[in-house]
Amino acid sequence: MNTSRTILAALAAATAFCAAYAQESSPEDAVANEAAVERKSVQDVVDEYLSSKGITEGENAKKDGSAYYVAVGYGVIQAPLDSRGYADSRINAYNKAMLDAKAKMAEYLEIAIRTETEHDYAEGNVGGNEEAERDETSIGAKLKRLVVAKIDDALRAEGLDPDAADRAARERVAKKQLNSDLYRKAISTAARAEITGMQVMCSFEGVPSGEKGQIGVVAVWSPKLQAMARSLSHGGRLPSGVGKRPIKDQIPADKEVLLSTFGVQQKIDENGHLVLVGFGQAGAATDSPQSANAARNKAKMQAMAAIREFAGESVAVETDAVNAESVEEFENAAESYEDVSAYRQKVEAVAESLRISGIATVKNWECRHPLTGKTVYGAVCSWSPDSAARAQSMKRSMDAAAGPGAPAPVRRPPVPAANPNGTMMNRGSDADGDAF
Repeated sequence: MNTSRTILAALAAATAFCAAYAQESSPEDAVANEAAVERKSVQDVVDEYLSSKGITEGENAKKDGSAYYVAVGYGVIQAPLDSRGYADSRINAYNKAMLDAKAKMAEYLEIAIRTETEHDYAEGNVGGNEEAERDETSIGAKLKRLVVAKIDDALRAEGLDPDAADRAARERVAKKQLNSDLYRKAISTAARAEITGMQVMCSFEGVPSGEKGQIGVVAVWSPKLQAMARSLSHGGRLPSGVGKRPIKDQIPADKEVLLSTFGVQQKIDENGHLVLVGFGQAGAATDSPQSANAARNKAKMQAMAAIREFAGESVAVETDAVNAESVEEFENAAESYEDVSAYRQKVEAVAESLRISGIATVKNWECRHPLTGKTVYGAVCSWSPDSAARAQSMKRSMDAAAGPGAPAPVRRPPVPAANPNGTMMNRGSDADGDAF
């Protein structure tokens, strides 16, 4: 849904609300409503979505009592709007958002937490603990190095070379420092888990005016999704239920909805069978037909990768956070404060090679991005235990017809004006709650 539709919908809702209470809306109110819509972040829209569904991050329960787990992730679109690689940067942002959600799932399953805290207060030139200084990784050694660095800065301010300064010069500078107060708390966490059967419940794309865009993902895991993941990786049939529409009729017709739909969703076909549907997209490197064909192939690869990742990934998360500060008082009543906090997180997900039979293309689409004017190429693929069984049966027939002396097949790799100041807030296709 584009921005204009969003704004019109918001204004219409506001008008109806006012009419119900016999209140009049001024032009100033309309402008304020429009501004409020444009100020919404992806996080705001995700929060509204969760609230509308009556769910929260973490464990939830359906009306029948069955449990499911929800995780939210975000990724920033780093490429500028006028970049040829903007479309692929959107894919990167989705993958980072999904990785963020899987990291939260891994940490929920099990997490190792380590903390280390130190408060070091000193008056005058104190040598410190020699044993701690010998341990270069200790907090004491790190804090001592911070003090030495500050003394070196003071030497430079006096026109002295810290490397050439003698002990007397260092002590003279140190004496000017009445006291130092150094605090540091380090928190380290680590989690590692096999994440299987996690799909996208809904995805969101927002690009505020003049700012970097974001992709938000609401991901979900349930026992039913877990069973499908096991069928994908180990084989086996799943029980059927009440049939719905054919899968191709459940794919959104609105290309702007498809534009913000990523990852994989489980659906129920007309026979009541569970089917995985993967959504992929890519941008073209040039305007040539060959580049367009390559983009379609890349989009299909993205859709197939989403199906493969659903079967299971090994996810590892390492996070380090340091809250640290230093305060120093000097003879001239001056005080120096420095915040030396830091944060780092690394998330890695690995899906080993897995042979999958029966992945079929349901739909190809292309759409001009409303802000860049560049064409985005998309592919929708599906897989089910039934399609896997049919494909494997066909493979056995072909292998038998080829005979024992036939050579193995050779696999070959697949070969408008921009609006940089516009805004965008799109929502992708919503998952079928009956299917997970």
